[in-house]
Amino acid sequence: MTVLGISLAYFLAAAQIGLLVGWVHTNSAIINHAGVDVWVMSKGTRTLDYGTAIPRHRIQQTLSVPGVKWAEGMLVGWVNWQHPAGKRITVEVIGLDSGNAGGPWQMSKGDISAVHLPETVIVDELSRQALGITEIGQETEMEGRRVIIGGFSQGVRTFTAAPFVFTSIENALDYVPYYRDDEISFVLVKCNNAAAAKSVRDRVDREINDVEVLTTEEFAERSVKYWMLETGVGITVIITASLGLLVGVVIMSQTLFSITQDHIGNYATLLALGFHQKTLRRIILMQSLILGGLGIIIGSILFLFACQATALSPIPLETTPLVSAGLVVFSLLCCIAGSWFSIRAVFKLDPVSVFH
Repeated sequence: MTVLGISLAYFLAAAQIGLLVGWVHTNSAIINHAGVDVWVMSKGTRTLDYGTAIPRHRIQQTLSVPGVKWAEGMLVGWVNWQHPAGKRITVEVIGLDSGNAGGPWQMSKGDISAVHLPETVIVDELSRQALGITEIGQETEMEGRRVIIGGFSQGVRTFTAAPFVFTSIENALDYVPYYRDDEISFVLVKCNNAAAAKSVRDRVDREINDVEVLTTEEFAERSVKYWMLETGVGITVIITASLGLLVGVVIMSQTLFSITQDHIGNYATLLALGFHQKTLRRIILMQSLILGGLGIIIGSILFLFACQATALSPIPLETTPLVSAGLVVFSLLCCIAGSWFSIRAVFKLDPVSVFH
């Protein structure tokens, strides 16, 4: 039962941290999957979702900068989607250039090239029910104009309540009313040498006025900080994850402390028989590490199953090697802390009292 309790406690902590990691990956997924090294945007842009208009000729200006292999535009806008049931839903339109940089990285049905057909869009499998879409070729309306479903992406989640709708820049300009034909939201830049992304960023920043230039890593980090630290949703996720981690490690420590308390008479007997305190410390510490280690292994297996079960859900549980290693080390330290309090309780006993 002790190992089971530790396993469940570790799983609780891992699940809450996994939820936080999943959210972080979600709100920067398109940025990180775009396959580019540098982003050019309007000054002060906080995140991909709130890109504002810049002239489309920024693409040609960027292409003239040494070190740039290719550059493409992207248009991001918010419009109304007409659900077949009659209600209107706010969606986030992503307009793609000819190379589809920033588009879906995995398709479940159809081909990404469909976005370049007139009035054609791609939506994600996770959004089909919300948008009332059942099949490729289905027609509906967006901003009062006809749209045709050209395919379904897989795993493109949204951190906001608005589903992503992918199409071409040309199509997007027909649906997003506040963009002119010569405007886009971002220029996506691929460098000749990815390792030189910061150098290219600096050159683009010097040669093009009235824009902000960030590497992919910088833009992803800015987006994560915005959603996680400057919005109520992100702060709530952080608080929930922190409380889950705290509760999990407290349960683990308390479980190990309790098992020592249950056998405190036996330890006192060993002291009365002349066992050295160092020996008992090693016994209790080793017991805590073994039980804690087994619990962590079982809890990790449960967490991996949970990750697989939520892989296609709107809120996935995810982790990274660094996060997993940190959680294991932190949990083992909590096990050691629990054993330390147990040792103190044992050594406070009068060994002679066990014979009374």
